[in-house]
Amino acid sequence: MSLCVKPEDEEDHDENTTDRRRIDVTDMHAAGVQEYVRDSVTTDRVSLEHRAGRTYLVLEE
Repeated sequence: MSLCVKPEDEEDHDENTTDRRRIDVTDMHAAGVQEYVRDSVTTDRVSLEHRAGRTYLVLEE
């Protein structure tokens, strides 16, 4: 199960900012995250972020 989180500053969006999408991957194994990125993500700019006890896959487009 994944949860998509909207960027905090969505209203202040302009052309020079990068679109970032966070997907909650806390309950996924590393192999599952790797498979998801390989099969479903269209960008190479991915990272993991840890916030408040949760782990998010961050996609920058």
